[in-house]
Amino acid sequence: MRNIQVSPSAFEAHAGEGSRRKPYDNIYTSNGVSLHELSMRISKDMQLSERETDDLCRECGLGGDIFPCKMCPRSFHPACVGLPGVPSEEWFCDNCTILVQKEKALAANKNAKAAGRQAGVDSIEQILKRAIRIVPICDDLGGCALCKKKDFNNSVFDERTVILCDQCEKEYHVGCLRSEWQVDLKELPEGEWFCCDSCSEIRSSLDKMISEGAQPLSESDLDIIRKKHESKGLIMDTDTEIRWQLVAGRSATADGNSLLSSAVPVIHQSFDPIIEAHTGRDLIPEMVHGRRPKEGMPGQDYSGMYCAVLTVGSNVVSAALLRVMGGDVAELPLVATSMDLQGLGYFQVLFSCIERLLVSLKVKHFMLPAAHEAEAIWMKKFGFSKIPQDQMEAYLNGGHLTVFHGTLNLYKAVPLPES
Repeated sequence: MRNIQVSPSAFEAHAGEGSRRKPYDNIYTSNGVSLHELSMRISKDMQLSERETDDLCRECGLGGDIFPCKMCPRSFHPACVGLPGVPSEEWFCDNCTILVQKEKALAANKNAKAAGRQAGVDSIEQILKRAIRIVPICDDLGGCALCKKKDFNNSVFDERTVILCDQCEKEYHVGCLRSEWQVDLKELPEGEWFCCDSCSEIRSSLDKMISEGAQPLSESDLDIIRKKHESKGLIMDTDTEIRWQLVAGRSATADGNSLLSSAVPVIHQSFDPIIEAHTGRDLIPEMVHGRRPKEGMPGQDYSGMYCAVLTVGSNVVSAALLRVMGGDVAELPLVATSMDLQGLGYFQVLFSCIERLLVSLKVKHFMLPAAHEAEAIWMKKFGFSKIPQDQMEAYLNGGHLTVFHGTLNLYKAVPLPES
C-alpha cells in the first residue's frame, strides 16, 4: 500500500458514499471513534487559559460579569441565558449543545460499534494518549519575497533581519529591500509598515469600508434572494433589512465583535473544528476574530484576516473569511451559510459583494481552497478553475495561501473595473 494522504471527503467518495457529504460523521478510527467526535473532543478539552474568549455577552452585547461556553469562545451574562448565576459545572451554549448531542448520538450508533466501539471504554482517551496529530502544520512556508531565501536574523538589526508587510504579509530581508528597491531602513519601524503604495492604499480603502459599517444590498442582489425564495415556494420577508458588512478583528468595535462572535457558529455548522496540532486550539474562531498567538506562544497569526458577513435584521446568515494580499491576490479561506437558510441565495449575494470590493481595490487574482465535493459548485456556479502549481506561485510572488490539507486551490481572475 502506498503511504499517501487523502482528504476525508476523498476517502468517503472512494468508499462509494460520496453522496452522504458527511465524511467526518461517517469515517471511524479502529476503535469506533468518528472523526467528528475526535475533533470536538480536542476542541472541548482545551483549557480556557490557553484560548481567547469573548469580552462581551453574545446575547446583549455588553460586558461585565460574563462566563464562557465550555467549547467555543462565546460568553454570556447568566441572566441572559436564564441562569441564576455562573454555573459551577460545565455549560454549553445552544449551538455547542447541539454539537454535543450529535457527538453522543454518533458514539452510540451501529457504525461506531461495528468499527470497534466498546461500552465502558473511553475510546477517545485511548487515541489522545497516542498523541495523534489532527492538523499538521506545513513547515515549508516563509522566505524573503525578493531573494526567496529563508535565512533570517532577528536577534540584531542587520541585512538578514526580516520585516513583514502589514497588508500582503510578505516577508522581506532588510538588505534585499535596500539593494532591490532602494528602501533603506535603519531600524524596524514602529506601527504598521507596507511594502509598497498599493498595499498602503488597499489598507486605507479597507479601513474606510469597515468604518462605514453595514451596507444595503442593491436591488439586483435582493432580486436574486427573492427569486431563490420563490423557486422553493417561500416568500421573502421584505420588512427585514438585508445588509452586508466587512469586519476586521484587529480593529473591531463592540458591534463588530458581536458580528464576529455570531459568524463563528455559522461556520461551525458547516465545518468541524480545525485543530492546530501543537497548541490544541480550534482555528476557526482564531481566524474569524483575526487573532495573533499570545506573546511567546507558538501558533498561526491571523491578524490579516477579514470577515464579510450578510445579515438579515440582526442575524448573521452567511459569513466568509477574506485575505487581501496586496494588489496581486485575494483568498477566501472559509465560507458558510446557516444550515436552515442554504440555497436561498444569501452566499451568492455575499460573494458578489466581495467580488465587487476586490474590483474596486484593483486586485488581480482570486483564489480559494476547495474540498473535493465542492469543486464543481465553485467552478460551475462561481467561475473558478483549477490552476497549475507553478502559475499559482507566480501570481502569489512570495505570498502564501492559508493551508488546509485535503483541498485543491482554485483560481479566478478578478474582473477589471469599468472605465
